Amino acid sequence: MINKNGIDGLLESFKIALALEREGKKLFREAAEKTRSRLARQTFEYLAAEEERHIERIEEFYNALSRSGGSDIPDTADSTADEKLETFNRMLEELKDTYQSTSSDIEAYKMALDFETSTEDFYEENLKECQDAKIRKFYRWLIDEETMHSRLLRSCLRFVEDPAEWFRMRKKVL
Repeated sequence: MINKNGIDGLLESFKIALALEREGKKLFREAAEKTRSRLARQTFEYLAAEEERHIERIEEFYNALSRSGGSDIPDTADSTADEKLETFNRMLEELKDTYQSTSSDIEAYKMALDFETSTEDFYEENLKECQDAKIRKFYRWLIDEETMHSRLLRSCLRFVEDPAEWFRMRKKVL
């Protein structure tokens, strides 16, 4: 069980997490509307949907902690981030002959990457301060998810900036 001061601080950090995820969802939706390429639009729509899923999970976690005063800490399933990234990269491979890079896509990817990196950092800081194993697992899940988003965006950047290099590196991984 978490003491009163601990639960208040924890709930506050989850409120900030919710605000970050909502901001990310908005940012990705706006980027999807502004980008011209199908790849960038699909990428940002995917990321917006991912942020919505994170919002739901954080709200569930927050509500369970809030209702129980910290005595009921939900279990967290393992992240499937690696599988999702692999699926996304396979989709990129299928677009190799149809994709046309634009500078606005590159800038949008860089901006999104900066956002994801700062979100990862926030969760890492909270993980360091947390003692409870179940809460640490939840933060680890959030970090894994955000790290996957960063890796996905880096993959997109490599793909649009140098497709030949992207395919060369991809073959090394497989």
